[in-house]
Amino acid sequence: MSAWIIHLNRVDALTLSGIVTSTLAAALALGGAPLLAIACLFIAMLGDALDGIWARRLGITRVFGRYLDGFLDTFIYLAVPALVFWQLGFSGAWAMGLWPLLMAGVVRLAVFNDIGNIDEGSGLAYLGMPVFWSIFLLAGFALLTLLVPQWLANSLLALCLLAFSAAMLWRRAFFKFKRLSHILALTLGGALLFCVLHGVL
Repeated sequence: MSAWIIHLNRVDALTLSGIVTSTLAAALALGGAPLLAIACLFIAMLGDALDGIWARRLGITRVFGRYLDGFLDTFIYLAVPALVFWQLGFSGAWAMGLWPLLMAGVVRLAVFNDIGNIDEGSGLAYLGMPVFWSIFLLAGFALLTLLVPQWLANSLLALCLLAFSAAMLWRRAFFKFKRLSHILALTLGGALLFCVLHGVL
């Protein structure tokens, strides 16, 4: 009998890298570098996307991996983005708009832990809008704050958060990125964009 409660494999190690990238993002946000924080969250998203692909290719998918992934997702897509939203000016009374995101997000992740991906015939899909779209919403908000007054950016974000929260709980299939080239382009492209913006601004 093993001395440890679980045997972690290579894919689990990749999943756990999300702790490093998401806590680094939180530290950067608190340190006044929210654009770099968003870049780190894009890297965290890449690790989250690759672990499932890797597990399926190695034939080592298991229920534990799905639960571990879900727990990490609460940091990567909910808790840390909420902090970055705050640092970008969605603070004070506006921050109550984060409650629907956080509540719907944890419910969505709990459902995912229970059922996993769904098979739509043409491939795997998500039941309910996946939480990783919070990073794209965060990125859009960060760019918007550079172009319009804070009150307007906050008003639009509040509406988007409500719609996103409802979509996460909507019983319908949502598209799952499957091509590695698309995943790399979105995550690495996003990380590079916000690193450049941090340097320019």
